[in-house]
Amino acid sequence: MATLVEGVLETTHVPGELCRTYLNFIDGEWLPSASGKTFSMINPADQSIIGHAQQSNMEEMRKAIQAADWAFRNSEWRSNSALRAKAMMELAALLSEEAEALARLYTINSGRTIREARTELTGCVDTLQYYAGVARNLFGRSIDPAPDALSIVVREPLGVVGIISPCSRPVAMMFREMVPALAAGNAVVLKPASLTAAISMEVVELFSKVSAFPKGIINAVTGRGHLVGETLAASPNVNMISFTGNTVTGQRVAELAATKKVALELNGKSPNLIFDDADLGKAVSASVMAAFLTSGQLGMTGARLIVQDTVFDETVRLMKEATEKLKVGSGLDESCQMGPLMSKYLLERVMEYIETGKNEGTLITGGYRLRGPEFDKGFFVAPTIFTGLPDDSKLVQEEIAGPVLVVQKFHSETDAIELANGTRFGLVSAVWTRDVNRAIRVAKAMEAGTVWINTYFKIYNQAEFGGCKASGIGRANGIDGVREFTQSKHINFDVSPTG
Repeated sequence: MATLVEGVLETTHVPGELCRTYLNFIDGEWLPSASGKTFSMINPADQSIIGHAQQSNMEEMRKAIQAADWAFRNSEWRSNSALRAKAMMELAALLSEEAEALARLYTINSGRTIREARTELTGCVDTLQYYAGVARNLFGRSIDPAPDALSIVVREPLGVVGIISPCSRPVAMMFREMVPALAAGNAVVLKPASLTAAISMEVVELFSKVSAFPKGIINAVTGRGHLVGETLAASPNVNMISFTGNTVTGQRVAELAATKKVALELNGKSPNLIFDDADLGKAVSASVMAAFLTSGQLGMTGARLIVQDTVFDETVRLMKEATEKLKVGSGLDESCQMGPLMSKYLLERVMEYIETGKNEGTLITGGYRLRGPEFDKGFFVAPTIFTGLPDDSKLVQEEIAGPVLVVQKFHSETDAIELANGTRFGLVSAVWTRDVNRAIRVAKAMEAGTVWINTYFKIYNQAEFGGCKASGIGRANGIDGVREFTQSKHINFDVSPTG
């Protein structure tokens, strides 16, 4: 029997364990789908059902958009920056209080390690605090265009922002788009990824508990992408779409969005360059993390390790040793360094890539699905390294979204840059060298939105982030990250003498 607790239906599916049925959040209310249908989320470590979410229809998404549009036009949200800052600080405090419980659910829902989940949630608290300050500092500018005129250019919110968030880093990516959009004064409609809808809707519940957010300013609807996601992207009452996910779907979203503003973060195949003068110990340690954090399921994963020929063999040897020491298992195990893939589909897809790699190159380590009592019910793949693949191999050219690292060899700096830029993607990259001039030269030549020097995975709320080429358009974080959700308006005054 189901009972309604704080707007969320709670049922029991396993004796002694709680399995929640999450409702849609529309116009300040928790509502079930008219279809009466739900879908399940599972723990990828053992395939146990951890919760259910609404299988919504297009009409429910339209209601959410209508609620957001009304709230934007009729509440004080867009004009009261102090209110927006207050709401974010209150939410930051609440998120901090609930972080440990959320981290556990995050791990169960996504397969990420509990340590990764905690780090991400801590980062989300910082995101809220950062944009609480930015909300009160959205400045325009003044211009003297002529002796008898004064112009001011102001930044205004766009209106309703639709956000389609991914299953990789579902909380951080949701906050990265929702928080600056709200800070700028917009209303938001969220369509979370179905695989990780449990943790996404659990976080939306925190938003609903902060009274400073006006009714209808935040809405969230779960369901199939081709129904609710496409309805959100195509709606004439949505002023901007922010999508994070794969390139093919991103192109479809952009087509549906037509003339509205679009921000896209798409696939990556990120290069990680090691020159022969690098601190090899530090580079190898960071490169293992870059390749296998979150089981390699991030677009910014360091999926291509490009190594100078004079240190190639030594680097491969060290990478093999370090990779084989990684502990793989349930993310709830505090000692585990890599968890499962998020779905059976991803598992099968990654294994297909591995079989191709075995035929085209040299397998250094891994290359198999993990088996045994702790692995059989989950989607675990051993961290895998290949060398000797042709440059046009799909393992080199395509995002695998799994723990598969490709190691390539280069001779000269020119060769390194050519290999690094040799895919259609351009999200992030890294360079390892003690030569400062070389680091600057290579960084300037890299076709990527971010270049790290002698480090990896350094992302800050203060610094802009985004891709180029097929990795997307637009920028998150920093000042550009909030300006992305605004538009400029020119207001001109005639100041000539009267009479």
